[in-house]
Amino acid sequence: MRRSNNNTLFGVGIIAILLTSIYTAILASLLQKTKERVDYLYHQERSNRNR
Repeated sequence: MRRSNNNTLFGVGIIAILLTSIYTAILASLLQKTKERVDYLYHQERSNRNR
């Protein structure tokens, strides 16, 4: 009984780490897209002011 409980806990830990990694990758991707958009808007605004 005890060995089964340890295996279950280990499995839950692995799944938690996996989900956290996936979630972090998604957030990093969204952050990168947001940064690119902000950079684009910043440079566009800057070039419009220089005209």
